[in-house]
Amino acid sequence: MQVCAVIDSQHDIEPYVAYAADHGMRITHIIETHSQADHLSGAQRLAAATGASVYFHESVSAAFPVRRVKDGEDIRLGNVLFKVLHTPGHTPDSITLLVSDTARGREPWHALTGDTLFVGDTGRPDLDGDAGLLYDSIWGKLLPLGDGVEIYPAHFAGSSCGKSMSPKPSSTMGYERRFNDSLRAKSKKEFVDLVTADLPVQPPLFQKVRQYNLGFLKEPPIGKTYDMNSLEISPEKLKEKMDRGEKPFLLDVREDFEYRLANMGGQLIPLGELSKRYGELNAEAEIVVHCHHGGRSRKAVSFLYEKGFRNVKNLIGGIDAWSVKIDPKVPRY
Repeated sequence: MQVCAVIDSQHDIEPYVAYAADHGMRITHIIETHSQADHLSGAQRLAAATGASVYFHESVSAAFPVRRVKDGEDIRLGNVLFKVLHTPGHTPDSITLLVSDTARGREPWHALTGDTLFVGDTGRPDLDGDAGLLYDSIWGKLLPLGDGVEIYPAHFAGSSCGKSMSPKPSSTMGYERRFNDSLRAKSKKEFVDLVTADLPVQPPLFQKVRQYNLGFLKEPPIGKTYDMNSLEISPEKLKEKMDRGEKPFLLDVREDFEYRLANMGGQLIPLGELSKRYGELNAEAEIVVHCHHGGRSRKAVSFLYEKGFRNVKNLIGGIDAWSVKIDPKVPRY
């Protein structure tokens, strides 16, 4: 029977178990690129279901048995080789996994970058991380990789672990070197200033989520069991509501200068201020959140939902889609 690994498991482990069974595979390795804080990990549940070991960087503190790995260590699964790079910055225990097919050589083909390097962005350093260490990890460990190395981060657009990540799930080092704005910094100070400016709201209860993922809490501290699609509304559906006389509360999470360029009305609370000002909102009201294209408003909706706002929705495509599909009098920019 072939063996396989699961990297950064989601809380629902059934898809992994079913996939392995359908393909005649046995899950033998569960590897966490870092102690997650933005979502519930399934590592412990998957380990209990399969008997596989859970791997973390040696610096982690966990309340359940883990296999500790060091910088430069190899993890082998048949012909596949994972080389561990310690890449702290987003968290102290962050790692990147370089993936090689040893049947063809030890040169890495892929890099599983966790939350250190995203497509179009880097990990945020304010969830117990350090921006200076993030710079050292990227410039010292990742940028020396060849242009053809494909990167597969743990998240893409919609996650709260970065500021401006792309919706693309993968990229190459060459593409990121050329087009990732965070990697164009000319100095460590410039990079630190860039990645610490205008950070989005922190995930609600992120410390407790991390404690649960590391085994220090027995019960999940959040109930994030929803599909984000259930918390979205199209411009057409919003227009239908308005035409029926319904008046959902419009929340704009763009910046003030954007609001002056074009707006749909409603209340302006920039995303970066939402964690301090959400008390201004009525948690019982129907709220439709929008930004320019929908990325920031998705983060705002996730934040508000976890704060108890159960009738909140993200406007798909943002004000730009509203202008194109519904009201051309709203300027595009």
